[in-house]
Amino acid sequence: MNEDRQERLAEFVAWVRAHLRGDEKGEAQIFLDRLFQAFELKGVKEAGATLEMRVKKRDEGGTAFADLVYKPIVLIEMKKRGADLRKHYRQAFDYWVNLAPNRPQYVVLCNFDEFWVYDFDSAQYDEPLDRLPLDDLPKRWGPLAFLFRTRDKPTFGNDHEEVTRKAADLLADVFSRLIIRQVERPLAQRFILQMLVALFAEDIDLLPKYFVTQLLDECQSREQSYDLLGGLFEAMNTQGKAQGGRFKGVDYFNGGLFAEPARLELEPEELNRLRTAAKGDWSKVRPEIFGTLFEHSLGAEDRRSAGAHFTHPVDIMKIVGPTIVEPWREQIAAAKRKEDLQKLLERMAHYTVLDPACGSGNFLYIAYRELKRLESQVSERLMSEFATRGDPAQRRLGFVTARQFFGLDINPFAVELAKVTMMIARKLAIDELHITEQPLPLDNLDDNFTTCDALIGNDLLPTPWPPADVIIGNPPFIGAKLLKPQRGADYVNAVRKAYPEVPGMADYCVYWLRKAHDHLPECTAADPVAGRAGLVGTQNIRNNQSRVGGLDYIVKTGTIVEAVDNQPWSGEANVHVSIVDWVKTRDAKRLPPTRRLWSKVQDVEKKPARKRGTGPATKVYELEFRDARVINSALSDQADVSGAAKLLCNTSPQCCFQGVVPGYPGFVVSLEELGRLRAATTNGWLAIKPYLVGRDLLVGTGQPSRGIIDFDSWDQFKARRYEAAFQHLEQAVLPDVQRKVRDSKGSDMADARQEHLHRWWQFWNVRQGLRAAIHRLQGRYMVCSRVTKRPVFCFVSTQIVADCALQAFAFDDDYSFGIVQSNAHWLWFTTKCSKLTERFRYTGESVFDTFPWPQSPTVKQTEAVAKAARRVRRARDVNLPKIKGGLRALYRSLELPGANPLKEAHAELDAAVLAAYGFSPKKDLLAQLLDLNLAVAGQIERGETVVSPGIPPGYPRPAELLSDDCIEPR
Repeated sequence: MNEDRQERLAEFVAWVRAHLRGDEKGEAQIFLDRLFQAFELKGVKEAGATLEMRVKKRDEGGTAFADLVYKPIVLIEMKKRGADLRKHYRQAFDYWVNLAPNRPQYVVLCNFDEFWVYDFDSAQYDEPLDRLPLDDLPKRWGPLAFLFRTRDKPTFGNDHEEVTRKAADLLADVFSRLIIRQVERPLAQRFILQMLVALFAEDIDLLPKYFVTQLLDECQSREQSYDLLGGLFEAMNTQGKAQGGRFKGVDYFNGGLFAEPARLELEPEELNRLRTAAKGDWSKVRPEIFGTLFEHSLGAEDRRSAGAHFTHPVDIMKIVGPTIVEPWREQIAAAKRKEDLQKLLERMAHYTVLDPACGSGNFLYIAYRELKRLESQVSERLMSEFATRGDPAQRRLGFVTARQFFGLDINPFAVELAKVTMMIARKLAIDELHITEQPLPLDNLDDNFTTCDALIGNDLLPTPWPPADVIIGNPPFIGAKLLKPQRGADYVNAVRKAYPEVPGMADYCVYWLRKAHDHLPECTAADPVAGRAGLVGTQNIRNNQSRVGGLDYIVKTGTIVEAVDNQPWSGEANVHVSIVDWVKTRDAKRLPPTRRLWSKVQDVEKKPARKRGTGPATKVYELEFRDARVINSALSDQADVSGAAKLLCNTSPQCCFQGVVPGYPGFVVSLEELGRLRAATTNGWLAIKPYLVGRDLLVGTGQPSRGIIDFDSWDQFKARRYEAAFQHLEQAVLPDVQRKVRDSKGSDMADARQEHLHRWWQFWNVRQGLRAAIHRLQGRYMVCSRVTKRPVFCFVSTQIVADCALQAFAFDDDYSFGIVQSNAHWLWFTTKCSKLTERFRYTGESVFDTFPWPQSPTVKQTEAVAKAARRVRRARDVNLPKIKGGLRALYRSLELPGANPLKEAHAELDAAVLAAYGFSPKKDLLAQLLDLNLAVAGQIERGETVVSPGIPPGYPRPAELLSDDCIEPR
C-alpha cells in the first residue's frame, strides 16, 4: 500500500511542477482538488469539503473566504508561490477561531512549495507541527496523513510540546534531588534557573553551539561540576565577551539572574540528567508552558493550596486576543499616514501589561509575543508604504521590551520562572520576526516581578499593584466555602476586611476581578488600547454573591466585550471556568459594534476526544459563539435577571426546602437493617424510614436504596422507646459526634458541634420547616435532585425521608407539578441557579424564591396544566422500564431528534403553562418572566393581593387537581 501511496503522491508533485506557476487566485482550487485525489479521495467536493467558505471577520466586520474547509479535519489556506507563510499564520488562526463549532483539528498553510501544518488546539498552536516541502511529500507524507480516506494518524517532526515536557521533567528531577540531599532551596533554585537559561542559550545561538553539552561531558567529578558549571555562570555574569580561556566566546547575560552565580558539586546521577537534558533541542522548548510543566513535575500540593492552575495557550488567547491583539489591530488598520504608524510604535513602546497572579509567566509571555508581532506589522508597513532613500521609515525611538510586563505571585519560585520566561522571550521574538534588536544582555526584571499576596500584604492591607494599561491572568480557583480550610481563618478575615464590598460568599477570584477593574485606567478616545482586562475565573463568577461582588460591579462602569460562559479548565482538576474580557468604558464609540459570547456545544460526545492541559484526563468539549448586542453580568445575552426580586409570596409560607442533613453516616442503614429495626419495635415505621437520595431518584429505580433512623426533634426519652434503633445510634453516631466536638475546639464550629452533642440522636439538621409543611399534605410531596442540569420533579410518599441532596417542595397537586416541571421554570433555574463546575445546583433562595407564578390563570387553563402534568408522569412511567439509566437517561433522550412520547408530553405541558401565564410564544420567555417578577414585587410592596405558589386561590375544585401517584416505600 505504501508503494501505491508513494507513486500517487509522486505523480501529484510532478504534475504541480509541470503545470502550475503557483498563482494563488487562479490555481489554488485545482491544486487542492488534485491534492485530495493524491490522498485517495475522489476530489474536494466528493469528499464533502468546501472551497471558498465564507467566514465572518471578527475585528473589522464583513466576510472573508477560507480557501478550503474540510470539517472536522482540516482548514487549508493557500498563498502564492514564494510567499512567506509566517506572515499568514494570524489569518489562518482567525479563520479557525471563527469556524466554530466543529472546527477542523488541523490547519495547513501552503504556498505551492511547502505545507506548514498546525494544530491550534495544542500547546504549540502558533508554531507548525511540521514544515513539509512539496518535493518531500512522496516519501514523508506523515504530517498530512489525516487527509487519507482511512484517516491515518499523522506523524510530526516538530512536536514542541513533547520536547518541553521531557525537558521540564528532567530539570524538575534534578531540582528535587538537590532538595532531597538538603541543598539550600535558594541555591538549588538559582542553579536550576541559571542552568535553564544556559541550556536554552546554546540552542538559540546565545552561547557557542554545544558549549553546555561539552562542559557537562567534561564534568567527571563533583569538583569539576562545581568549577566548570559555576565558571560558566560566572562568565555569563561578566561584562563583555570572554576573549580567552575555557569560557572564550561567552557573552554577558546577567539580567539579574546571574548576579549570584550558582556553584554546586553535583552527584553523578544529577549530571546524567543534565546531560540528557542538554541532548534535547532547546530551541523547540516552549517557554509559555515550560514553567507550568516544571512545577507540575514537582507535585501538586503547593499549587492546590494557592489555587494556582495551568491555562492552555489557546485559552490564554481567548484573553490576549480580545484584550490586546484586536484593539491594536483596529488601530493599525485605521492608521493611514506614516505619522500615525510612528505614533503607534511609540505608544507600543510604553504600553504596560499586568498579570496579578502570574504563576510562571505564561500569560505574559504570550502577550509579549503577540505585541512583538503587532510591532513588526507596523514596522513592515512603514518600510513597504513610506520608506524613502536616506529616511528609512522604520527608524525607531524604542522597542517593545519585557520591562513593559509586570507580574505578581505568591509563589517565589514561580516568580523566578516567570522572569526567566520573559528574559528568553526577546531572543525568540528576534529570531521569529527577523528584527534588529540585540538579544543580550538579558532584561533585568527584578522590578517587574514581585513575590507577594496580590490581595493583602504582610500588614494585612491591600497590596498596591503597579500601573498598567491592561490586566490579564488566571487568578486562583478557590470557592468561597473552601477558602477558609485552604488559607486559614486569619487570612480570610483579613481579605474580607480589606475588601468589604465583596460579599463573604463570593469565590476567591472575585477579589481579583473587582480590584482589576478599580485599578484600570479609563479607556478613552485618545488612548483606546488601554483600560482593558481579561481574566479567567470559576464559572460561579456569573452567579449569586460572586456576581454581585465582581461582574455586577464591573458592568456599572465597564462593558463586557467577549466571554466564555463556561468551559472545562485546561488542567487536571474537575473545574469549569468562565472567561471574561471587558473594557473600562460605557461609551459605545470606543467599543466594537457587537459582543462575542462563547458557549459549549451540547452534542460534544459525538466528537473525537482531544487531550487538553497537563493532566491525564481527556476533556472533550467544543465551543461555539454568537454575536450579541450586550453581554450581561451573568455572561449571557438573555434578559438580565440579576435584578429579579425575592417574592414574599413565595417564602411566606415557605414551600421550598433542602432535604434533611443527617451529618453522620451512622444514621443511615441498609434496607435489611431497616426491616430488622422496624420489626424489633412497635410502630417502628415511625422512626425507621426509607431514605431517598439524588442518585436513587435520577439513575436508579426511583426507590430508596437505604433506610435511616429518624428521631425528628424528639427528646431522648421518646427516642429510647425505639430501643434497638437508639442502641444502634449509641454505637454508630455518638462516638463520631464526641470526636467532632473534640476536634472543633478553638474553631468557629465549636459552638455548633457542642450544641449538637446535647441532641446527638437527632440529625445535624432535622428540617423542622419541611416536616411541618409536608405534614399538611395529602400523603405525597415533590422533590428534585439539587445537582442537575435539568430539574426532574417527582412525587414521593410523605413516609420517605428526603436527603439534603434533594430539594423538597410542599406541593401535592398536579397544577403545581406542571408549573415547576415546565420549560419556564427550567429556564429560570438555569439562569438563576448556583454553578461551580458545569453542575447546576438548585438553590431555593435564588431560584424558587424569585420565580413568579401565573397571576390570573382561568379554570380551564389551570386544568390544562394539571392534565398535561399527569401526561408527563404517565409517559415517564411507561417508558422508564424500556431504558437503562433511570430518569436521567430518559430525559437525555429529549435531546435527540425524532418522535418521543415524553417530548410530546412536555410540549403539551409547556404550551399549557405558557397559556396560564398569558405569555406570547414569540417573545423572550425569560424577559416576560422577569417583567412578571418585578410586577409582582411591586404589587406586594403596594400591599396589593398577588397569587402565591400552589393552586390558584380562586380555583373552585382543588380536590380534582390531586392524584395519588408517587414513589411509595417498599
